Amino acid sequence: MSPAPASTFQMFFRRGFKRLLEHWTPFTVTVIFLGTGFGMLSLYIYTKAIGRPDIFMSTLDSKSALLVWVLVVTFMMTLQLAVLMVSAWLYGMSVSLLNSRRENTRYIAGWLLVPLVVGFTTFMTLAFYWNEEVSAGQALSIVSGTTLLALLGLAQIRTVRLLIARGAPRDQRKWVYVPIALMLLMTVVSGTLPTLLILDSYVGQDDEAAVTFVAIFSICTFVLSLIPALLFFVVQGSLFRRMSMVAVSVMIFFILFLLSARGPMSSITYIVAGTLEIRQAHAARFILEDQVKLGDLDSLQWQTRLRDDARVQVSAYQLFAFGDLLLICPMAIHTAKLHQLPSYTKLCLFTPASRVQRMPPQMNLHTPPTAKSIWTKQAARLVGWEQLRREITPPSP
Repeated sequence: MSPAPASTFQMFFRRGFKRLLEHWTPFTVTVIFLGTGFGMLSLYIYTKAIGRPDIFMSTLDSKSALLVWVLVVTFMMTLQLAVLMVSAWLYGMSVSLLNSRRENTRYIAGWLLVPLVVGFTTFMTLAFYWNEEVSAGQALSIVSGTTLLALLGLAQIRTVRLLIARGAPRDQRKWVYVPIALMLLMTVVSGTLPTLLILDSYVGQDDEAAVTFVAIFSICTFVLSLIPALLFFVVQGSLFRRMSMVAVSVMIFFILFLLSARGPMSSITYIVAGTLEIRQAHAARFILEDQVKLGDLDSLQWQTRLRDDARVQVSAYQLFAFGDLLLICPMAIHTAKLHQLPSYTKLCLFTPASRVQRMPPQMNLHTPPTAKSIWTKQAARLVGWEQLRREITPPSP
């Protein structure tokens, strides 16, 4: 039975590749169109995240920079999708242990979801609501116990017990529960990776409502991430048909995740902006264009200085630079978090980069203290050497 699906998949792949070559021109045009649209959307998301969507239209003229931006954003999204699908891969490995009879596999895949949901729900409850009362070791023990109890509870159901016995290899039916339990525990623990991703990319206030949202959203993300692997075993037909269903379900899941979560796309574009040096966190000296006068800027915020050529020099950091566009902000707001930036970026200055000169950083010419000088100064302070010297040394006449 297995060679037929494999050959069908190979035949479809060859036909599809041949059709791709025949329609290469419309395919490339479609890819370029979608890539350009995706790049524009991701740029808008970044400008919206920093609170300056008014500069979005000015960024569309830099086509070469947009290409690099799209490639890096796509790569970061691929990594994020890989993290989200780790649990699905381990879940599929768990079901494949009971794959001796394929007609029973789809039922086994559905039943094995029960201990996973029970174990991960327990994990999230302990992590978000009992983290101060329960240590990490105790939480892991409780999660392992609840997952194993749920699996043993399934084993008490005669239908499930027969399905597992029929699906297991004949010489390992007595010990098959051990690798299944280990794989299920690994799947539950791997669910913390998407949770950490959700926490790291969360954009919003840190309050009780946020804790509840992240906990519920993490559980829903874990359950929905298992659906593609479940469909692989439930859907009947050729290998290509099952793989197509998995690919479509993965894309739907990822789109729902990006639309439902608070801040993943904003965080991705924010990280990409820092990777490409579009956004910089260090201070720099900028000499502004002639139209900017000393009285136009707050001297305390910008640390302004009037140069000999009557141009204004400020100390700021680069929040956005794309093509000939430059957005610089006062150093007072460089520690603001992503969800706080829209409240402060109205203070930033948007100007063409070609009209601004960036000065090199000034070197610190002060010699750093050596270990000997530090120890000498500390010993002199503890002993009170200055007071002792004044008492021993007679005053000069």
